[in-house]
Amino acid sequence: MIDGKYADYQGETYKVVEIISNEVVLVTEDERALAHGFKANTTNHTAHALYFKHVARDDIDEMYALYQEARYGGAVFDLYQDTEGQLYIGTEDEDKASTFGLVQTDEYYYSKYVTEDEIEKIIYRSHIE
Repeated sequence: MIDGKYADYQGETYKVVEIISNEVVLVTEDERALAHGFKANTTNHTAHALYFKHVARDDIDEMYALYQEARYGGAVFDLYQDTEGQLYIGTEDEDKASTFGLVQTDEYYYSKYVTEDEIEKIIYRSHIE
């Protein structure tokens, strides 16, 4: 999934981990980032190295947030991906869920697994100051 904050920095796009005042923490899985001052770090959560760099906010070309939804059967739903990589759609709207065959998965939430070819992904982009 692409949901999250991103920054364009020195001609590349990186995921933003954290914004601390006038500093931005960037991360990538690309080992080539070492040549650009990124530092390798491994954690208990991943089996591979991630590369981090603290960058002054003024050195960032652009910072933006991406958010993704899905059009399914003509209606728009939340879009998620489970830990196995399967896509599913969801909504809090009980009538909408009933109409499109979503099942209750939480007290006020309904969802349904879908395939890539059943949906149209909608990506929203908003600039971060």
